[in-house]
Amino acid sequence: MTAATTGIMHVTVGLLYIGPEELVRRPLLPGQVSAVVYIEGIGPVWTVTFVITGLYLIGAAVRKKGFVPGHIAAAGIWGLYGGAILISALLTEPPVPVLAGTIASFVALWHVATARGCSERGLR
Repeated sequence: MTAATTGIMHVTVGLLYIGPEELVRRPLLPGQVSAVVYIEGIGPVWTVTFVITGLYLIGAAVRKKGFVPGHIAAAGIWGLYGGAILISALLTEPPVPVLAGTIASFVALWHVATARGCSERGLR
């Protein structure tokens, strides 16, 4: 259930990045920087990575295997995302809220803990 639920969460987050910008972030003031937006400028990085990891986690739930690599990949995506938000918050004047970056970073740690728990229970 955890893999399926977080997989659905990943797909939803990824698809939100295709939608209107108002659903994803507040507009930056002139001169403000955002590592999240910079990474997104490379291409649909957030959409692709969140959707792929989400589908992998859903597939792991259906197949009953692949939990550990799925959660490790998810941890990497959330870690990158949270780090980008927190770095942007440090570089932005005036400073912006760090709540989303903090939550994303803890979601990354949650995925690591879940992967470890799956491994300890023999769910590879």
